[in-house]
Amino acid sequence: MTKYLEKIVEYGFYLFIFLLPWQTRWIWHEGFLRREYWEYGSFSLYGTDILFLVIFLTSLFLYRGRAKKLDNFWVLILGFLLICFSSIFWSLNKEISWYFFIKLIEAVLLLWFVLRIHFDWLKLGISWVAAGVVQSIFGIYQFFSQNILSNKWLGLAAHQPDVLGDLVVETAGGRFLRAYGAFPHPNMLAGFLVVALLIIFGFLFWFYNNRKHHILGIILSVASVAIICFGLILTFSRSAWLTFVLTFLMLIAVSIWPKNKYRLRILSHITVWIILLVAFSIFLVPEIWQTRLVASGRLEVKSTQERVEYYKQSIDLIKNHWYQGVGIGSFTQATYDQDSSKEVWDYQPVHNIYLLVITEAGVFGGLIFLLIVIEFFRRIFGRYLRGFQKHDLFLVYSLAFISLLIIGLFDHYLWSLSFGLLFFWLVLGLWFKVHRQISVDNSK
Repeated sequence: MTKYLEKIVEYGFYLFIFLLPWQTRWIWHEGFLRREYWEYGSFSLYGTDILFLVIFLTSLFLYRGRAKKLDNFWVLILGFLLICFSSIFWSLNKEISWYFFIKLIEAVLLLWFVLRIHFDWLKLGISWVAAGVVQSIFGIYQFFSQNILSNKWLGLAAHQPDVLGDLVVETAGGRFLRAYGAFPHPNMLAGFLVVALLIIFGFLFWFYNNRKHHILGIILSVASVAIICFGLILTFSRSAWLTFVLTFLMLIAVSIWPKNKYRLRILSHITVWIILLVAFSIFLVPEIWQTRLVASGRLEVKSTQERVEYYKQSIDLIKNHWYQGVGIGSFTQATYDQDSSKEVWDYQPVHNIYLLVITEAGVFGGLIFLLIVIEFFRRIFGRYLRGFQKHDLFLVYSLAFISLLIIGLFDHYLWSLSFGLLFFWLVLGLWFKVHRQISVDNSK
């Protein structure tokens, strides 16, 4: 019976990762601003929430008594949760803050769950890469069809290039719908695909060392790289492109010193693949590339101006609520209270999770959040000097979380939306698990 339940938890976890991009949900409370639907004031129960609840409760029965002593990371995380909880009591919208705190608790419990359960890293990676391939194929189809149909059972909203508010690249030749996948925003698809690519690189490193027995794995991995890279390109997410380039260069750097021949050989082949895909996409839609890279189009300029405005709003709110914050989840409520004359879709969180946390949780919440990030880097550099760079799994998931920290400089969804919270703390949990396993192995 116990082994059967362990399999349910393990494969339920793989299914959770595969289904995470799908936004199927029941909106049990709709938020409105001036009678217009307000996403950041609405409360939802997602299909993945139910799945996680089932496997989490089952894991409590299976792994009871496996408590670990608190280390610095957990002390910081618990301190962060305490600050976020206290922000509820002076929040500008207590209902939103209570809902957001429950979602934050769920995300942290996901991290805890990852550390407690048993799973196979290969199967976990396959579920993530499979999700990335499916989302990429879906996104490629969306781009070439220039149409996304709504489906409430799959959590899909309708998008078309001629609809105002939908995410497009506008050129002299017309408006081109960006690839969404199953996500509500192309940038979210792009962030998920960046992590999927890094995981595939880990596969290739492992398969290459065992290539006599894993030729099929190498072929499938190379095919997955091509599909996911093309899907990432068609999101036209500049923040994700930059993040991928930076993490890829980091991967090359740590492979050069100390010199790691098999990694460098694989990365050189991947570089050729990426250059060919980029060249093909530039040849396919040169005007879109020019618009996105130069950022000279009307929508590009407008987007930049809006982001600057969100930064100004955040700084003003921090000045007025520096020690207590406006309450977690309440950024858009705060900006609406300051100026209620704008359109509902203009009320968005600042596109920077670090400023967003400080604005909502106050300077002390922001400080603890930064300490969590600093502790992460402290452990990376400490373990790197001890030879951890030889462990492909540790390197891949370290870069995966670093990629989210970079994305957090340009986007808000890792803090403001349900998927982003789960995504952020899930990747941190996977890195934490690798870190702990290698530390235990080295101490034996």
